[in-house]
This record gives sequence, C-alpha cells and structure tokens, in this order.
Amino acid sequence: MRINESVAANRYVQDIHKNQEESKKSAEKLSSGSRINRASDDPAGLIISEKVRSQIASLEQEFENISREYNKLSAADSNLAVIQESLSRMRDLASAAANSGGNSQETIATYQNALVQEQKNQEQLIENSSYGNQALLDGSCRSVGKITPLSGLDVSTPEKAQEALSAIDRRIKEISEIRGKIGSTQKNDLEARQNSLSVQISNLTSVESEIRDVDMAGEYTRFVGKEIALKAGIALAAQPKPDIYQAIQLLK
Repeated sequence: MRINESVAANRYVQDIHKNQEESKKSAEKLSSGSRINRASDDPAGLIISEKVRSQIASLEQEFENISREYNKLSAADSNLAVIQESLSRMRDLASAAANSGGNSQETIATYQNALVQEQKNQEQLIENSSYGNQALLDGSCRSVGKITPLSGLDVSTPEKAQEALSAIDRRIKEISEIRGKIGSTQKNDLEARQNSLSVQISNLTSVESEIRDVDMAGEYTRFVGKEIALKAGIALAAQPKPDIYQAIQLLK
C-alpha cells in the first residue's frame, strides 16, 4: 500500500509541475497575444510564419521604394509646372512684342529684359531641382529627361518676336508631353503596382496572423481551468491526510 501511495505521490508531484508549466505557457501566450513564443510551441508553424514574415518584409520594402519613386516624380512634375508657367509668361511677352502696332524701343527693351530674366529663373530652377540627393531635370532621372532653359530669344522686331513665339510654343508642348508621361507612369505603373502590393501584404498578414495569433477566449479558458485545478490539487495535498488519488484527478 505504501509503495502504491509513493508512486501516486510521485505522479502527483509530476502533475503539479506539468500544470505549472502549462499555466505559465498559457499566461505567456495571453500576455504576448501570440501562440508561438518559442520554437517548441509549434515548430512547423514557426517555419511557415517566418517565411511569410520574410515575404511581407520584401513586399513592404518594394512598396516603400515605389513610394519614393512616386514622390520623386511628383517633385519633378511640380518643377516642370513652374517652368511651364514661366514659359507662359514668356509667350505673353513675345506675343506683345510681335504686335506691329507701334511698340516703342523702350517697350521692346522691357520685353527683352523680361525674357532674359525668365530664362535666368529657369536656369536657376533646373540647377536646384532635386529630390533628396538626386537631381531631377539634368537628365539623370530617366522618366523626366534633360530639361534646358529656352534661351537666345530675340523680340527686337515683330518678325523675330514671332519666331520666338513659335519656339516658346514648341517648348510648352514638349514640357506638357513630359508631364503627361510622368502622370501616366505614376498612375498606370506605380499606383497599379502599389495597389497590387497592398493586396498581397494584406493577404500574407492575415495568413501570418492565423498562424501566430492566439485564440484569446479559448486560451483564457484553458488558463483559468489549469489555475483552478492546480490550486485545488495543492490545497487538497496540504490537508493532514490528503487523498493523493483525488488530488491527481483534480490536476487532470
């Protein structure tokens, strides 16, 4: 009888330790919100989860790279819009100078000086146009190409002013086409790819969540059950004449 009681007592102690460990793991899962806190929790699940996490990280990096490219093109487009506004002012000046209705020499000189100033403004803008450390309008950005200021315009006579007007119109058209190309790249390439990446990231995040996230309600129920059984078993064993077999049943 004593041998049986000794065996039962050893089993009882083992069950206490087992319940303590399970209760500890359950509390850890509830605290972290994850059912995989170490490799032993779910080796296969951990391998799959880490692979999914790696895929998510790669997609998020690609998404970030596209965002930077999109913002760079937006900055280039903004600078081109300023150049286009400058060209519009130059067109107004050339159009006024082309009027053969008797512009004075002083007026023509004013138009010419204003054209030169617009040219200088464009030169400065092109030189300083950049996104981060990358120049935008010097040809290094392939989506934009090299932009040069419209120079050498002469409006000293109505005929030359008309030639200048034609040159300005051609440049306005060129800038418009470049801006259209930028917009098309942003909408049809970059935005479309970002939308696709967002869907992929969302799907993979859901998969990773299903693998790792703990069922809070179910885990809490298990935790409470283990705690009650553990406390009841310990309390019973502390009695003057504990029923070891009953204590073991409580710990199951």
